Amino acid sequence: MKILLTGRPGIGKTTVVKKVVEKLGDKAVGFWTEDIRDKQNKRTGFKIVTTEGTEAILASKYLFETPYKVGSYYVDVETFEKVVIPILEKALKEDKVVVIDEIGKMELFSKKFISLVEEIFEKKSKILATVPIKDVHPFVKKLKERTDVLLIEVTLSNRNFLPEKIIKLLEDQV
Repeated sequence: MKILLTGRPGIGKTTVVKKVVEKLGDKAVGFWTEDIRDKQNKRTGFKIVTTEGTEAILASKYLFETPYKVGSYYVDVETFEKVVIPILEKALKEDKVVVIDEIGKMELFSKKFISLVEEIFEKKSKILATVPIKDVHPFVKKLKERTDVLLIEVTLSNRNFLPEKIIKLLEDQV
């Protein structure tokens, strides 16, 4: 089962993913993104967290500048690739649920990432990934249109029971 979660920013896609990963334990491999917030609770960036516990800064307003920018966030594509490419290459070799949160503007600056995600969607049958609600890139549109993908919109009314539903959908294959 290839599941794509979508929904407006801040609706709870990553929270759903983290709850599913928590329940799956070592049957999941991949990564998710989390906000980095300052003392006033204002978002200043994003970090990547892998299922193996590795963390790295994906994007920041203040810590560095790069040629890659989304809104007011500079994206560190090099660090992203150092952390994410190895875990996704590992995911290709293992019989686990592949977790990719998210396939969005920041991550799509990486051609290696696009190529690897494409390969994963061709070769793996157990995927839980998140995509923006808007087709921010032709690759996102292409993934959403795949006939072998179940696209689920995360909303205020379904986000609390979605982790259990997703576990049940993946259960037959885990």
